[in-house]
Amino acid sequence: MKHLVRTPEQALLYLADCTLATVADMAMKKSKSKHEFQRQIAIAQSAVDWIKDFNVEVKVGSRVHDVLALPDQKVETWSKSHNCA
Repeated sequence: MKHLVRTPEQALLYLADCTLATVADMAMKKSKSKHEFQRQIAIAQSAVDWIKDFNVEVKVGSRVHDVLALPDQKVETWSKSHNCA
């Protein structure tokens, strides 16, 4: 996917998706640094907020779309659906 990035909007979407993947991975771990997990959530939330603020088109089915589909549009809420620990 990285090789398909051609615009600032695509770059923001790519980085948001990568950070959300990290959040999902961390959410599934029993042993994780709470501080680092919260830091990754905050980074992902900033990216999602910028995507909203800049009216970037988001593909249905993407991680970013899944966060934006939530009533509160919060990465922390989204991460709970991946919490297996």
